[in-house]
Amino acid sequence: MTSCLKSRGGSSSVTIAQRLERLFAETAGPHGRPVTLQEIVQRMEQRGISSMSLSYLQQLRKGEAHNPRLQHLRALADAFDVPLSYFLEENEPDSATEQELTPQERTIALRVHGLSDGALASIRAIVELARKSEQLDDPPKGPDSAQD
Repeated sequence: MTSCLKSRGGSSSVTIAQRLERLFAETAGPHGRPVTLQEIVQRMEQRGISSMSLSYLQQLRKGEAHNPRLQHLRALADAFDVPLSYFLEENEPDSATEQELTPQERTIALRVHGLSDGALASIRAIVELARKSEQLDDPPKGPDSAQD
């Protein structure tokens, strides 16, 4: 993992530091002001995810630290409520075109990890029933939803 991710065309690069700077600028902390380094570290500790030192986070933000571990990128993604792909994509993230999960949706999605196929099928049926009752959309068509 490098701290500089090149776009497919190779003409521009987006560093981890630039991505972090964007997140710090766009993420509100208490009283509507931008979130601080300390608040992000505290979020990681409160959520029980892989934490990092304040100094290491500052080095990442300044572009002084290179090759962050995947566990650190996961922790940052969780603390900022963005998908891990925000840090891994080659192109600059475009929040207007991304369809991201809310923190509540992500919590539910992560809780299904490790469940049996039968349990997952039951959960999917419940979700589809809820979406139908709220008239959100048609269920996706695919091999799992094919009728006999």
